[in-house]
Amino acid sequence: MKTAIEMKGVRKTYGKDVVAIDDLSLTVEEGTIYALLGPNGSGKTTTIRILTSLANADKGNIELFDEKLSTHKNFLRKWIGCVAQQSGVDPMGTGRENLMLQGKIHGLKGKALKNRVEEMLTRFHLQKDANRLSMNYSGGMKRKLDLAMGLIHQPKLLFLDEPTTGLDPEAREDLWKTIRQLQQEEGLTVVLTTHYMEEADELSDRVAFMNEGRIVAEGTAEELKNKLGGDTLTIQCTDNAQAVHATEALKKFYQVTRDERTLNVQSKQGAEELPKILKVLENDQTDVRSAAVSRPALGDVYLMYTGKALREEKK
Repeated sequence: MKTAIEMKGVRKTYGKDVVAIDDLSLTVEEGTIYALLGPNGSGKTTTIRILTSLANADKGNIELFDEKLSTHKNFLRKWIGCVAQQSGVDPMGTGRENLMLQGKIHGLKGKALKNRVEEMLTRFHLQKDANRLSMNYSGGMKRKLDLAMGLIHQPKLLFLDEPTTGLDPEAREDLWKTIRQLQQEEGLTVVLTTHYMEEADELSDRVAFMNEGRIVAEGTAEELKNKLGGDTLTIQCTDNAQAVHATEALKKFYQVTRDERTLNVQSKQGAEELPKILKVLENDQTDVRSAAVSRPALGDVYLMYTGKALREEKK
């Protein structure tokens, strides 16, 4: 399979002391959906800025579709589309006007521009609302218009930053379906950043976790979840102090991570181990509010490799 993105030994610093990304290497195959995940400050945004030519790396090699980004920046920009977390839709323009303006920015004009706008309105089911002010669109419709604007110039590589933030479950599922169709029908390569682990699990062909400017884990969602092995036991204590106490008692025997008053314990046989764990905590005089056993989820992998919970990141 051909390569859409190849980064080798890339480093980016801000000033003398801030290292945003350090010796970063990753490969994204053409026609795949690649989820780039990590805590705030892990280097995701800097990586995207470099790949979209909005920032320059200090060192390292970057190629898009086998062309060096450093020497073909202007040429490669026409292959890149970007849908930012904050909507780029002009609320005082209609859906059609927003698409026309975006197309002109990318050099489309005349009949080619009109045809492409109509194609996008049809693909995203916005025809009947094309002449309405976009300020009156629902959240799902605005996100579809954002996506259509990002695709107006027919890019080969699309960057999606938190594409479904603020959408209800039905609108989110609808947008997922659209993204999958674009990948399957047009061979579009997508780089996705999201805090919704179920979104990364559902959409991505491969997942990479970033932390402190480096890739710390990479693979399919199933491969990463399987690395945890067995089950996850979620134990909630009455307060943070009790959770710290419980962590000390259990880490002698189990792999334990803590998020405030909640403990996540990894075990191959969770149902069998839970009574033993509760007995240990009872003997240690730890107050437990609740306990549950579940199969590992991508969020558990996120916590293991980044040390931060998703709720903390959303704050």
